[in-house]
Amino acid sequence: MRRIVRALIVTVVAGCAGSLPAAAAAQGADAGGQAVSPSSSPAAAAGGQLPTAAPAPAPASSRRVSVTAGVDFVTAYLFRGIYQEDRGLIVPPFVDVGVAVYEGDGALKNVTLNGGTWNSLHSGPSGNQGQGSAWYEADYYGSVSFTIGNWTPGALFTSYTSPNDVFGTIHELAAVLAYDDSASAFPLAPKATIAFELDGQADGGDRKGTYLELGIGPEIALFSAPRYPVTLSVPVKLGLSLKDYYEGPAGSQRFGFFSAGPS
Repeated sequence: MRRIVRALIVTVVAGCAGSLPAAAAAQGADAGGQAVSPSSSPAAAAGGQLPTAAPAPAPASSRRVSVTAGVDFVTAYLFRGIYQEDRGLIVPPFVDVGVAVYEGDGALKNVTLNGGTWNSLHSGPSGNQGQGSAWYEADYYGSVSFTIGNWTPGALFTSYTSPNDVFGTIHELAAVLAYDDSASAFPLAPKATIAFELDGQADGGDRKGTYLELGIGPEIALFSAPRYPVTLSVPVKLGLSLKDYYEGPAGSQRFGFFSAGPS
């Protein structure tokens, strides 16, 4: 049974990322993985660790095909409140390819396909130092999303794998729903994700779990320059178990994590 960390956490994420003309912002089966936040990745514990979430597909731009790539340098790695690593160097690179298969002016505005990979390289106990290989995690995902008015429903399949065999492979299917309220005076960008474990368990427990994540991402314009606007984003996320997602010594728990912090 792996360790499960459940806490009220306020995070400030500092990272360095580079990207090519992008198709979308990672959705993360956050669906996806956040490296320094409780909604990020698999955990370490007696006999192994859990997998993490792929950075999820991003919304398509006006380009028919777009590619997004990036890399972060973080100090700790959690997946949906489940501890993965907090020692040594932790580097999660990713790449996402988005294809706009349909664009229209009616109620259905676009249909987008995304596919990509999210990885986590560790120098500490879960990586090079303890396993002889830094490649702790490699996640592969594919998704489809539809923009209907201000709503964007979608489906995401993710395979969480560990090249250095720290945890077993997990297959997950998630439904995602986001709402675009960018035209409002104070946009919140609400989003909900329900994920179903098809094979394997992220908590290392005995039963496949069902996970619910609710989040908002309010943005505040700090400096409105035509070419170089500066905004402050304060993402807030709540992770819960709908069924057996957070199993521990005391049984299955409902609460997983809460995170909030500027980025």
